[in-house]
Amino acid sequence: MGRAWAVLAVGLWASASAGSQVEGLSGKAKLDAVLAEISKAQLAIQTLSANFQQTKVSRLLKEPSVLSGVFYYQAPDQVRWEYRNPRETVVLVTAQAMVTYRPAERLAEKVELGRSQRKLFSFLSASEPIMNLSRHFSFTLRDPGGEGNFVLILNPVTHQLKKRLHHVELVIDRKSFLPVRFSYTEADGDVTTYEFSQVKINQPLPPNLFSLDLPPGVRVVELKLRGSE
Repeated sequence: MGRAWAVLAVGLWASASAGSQVEGLSGKAKLDAVLAEISKAQLAIQTLSANFQQTKVSRLLKEPSVLSGVFYYQAPDQVRWEYRNPRETVVLVTAQAMVTYRPAERLAEKVELGRSQRKLFSFLSASEPIMNLSRHFSFTLRDPGGEGNFVLILNPVTHQLKKRLHHVELVIDRKSFLPVRFSYTEADGDVTTYEFSQVKINQPLPPNLFSLDLPPGVRVVELKLRGSE
């Protein structure tokens, strides 16, 4: 579930003037204004790349699990996660499927995405405005004021999501409206956090980045997500 949710790692260096349109507002008016600015940022993205660090805290782990690598996105729905440390893993996500390839294990796992996953992933891959998720989540905005970043809390409202997810938290840069940190808490209390650096927007990406040419001998396993109808 972790890598799938992590596709939310997208944003845009919007103009600093956008922040001035939010200042002075309060309550629902401020929330709506912040959501509108995030949506504009999403819709302007053609390509994105960034370094990331993923940290997972779980009652099943003695210590937090820390992974790092590079994230790539190309509109409208192509995503590639390259986990480089401590072990190499490639995750490709499109509108229809997610493939996880572990070279050391010579194993690739393919998950076909059902209707509910496609709807959610369209937002997580920045191809659908955040406000369109109002049928699936309620939104709460925290504003520390001053130079502090906005914090946007997404609480699931559908039964299907509530079974697996407690809430999602986005830390939004106050001036650029770029998500600089993203975390989600699962229903069992596990917390996974992503932090991003060296973000590049609308720069050319290597050709064939979003195709996966598996070498001979790699075993391909097809899986199905629960609730993927």
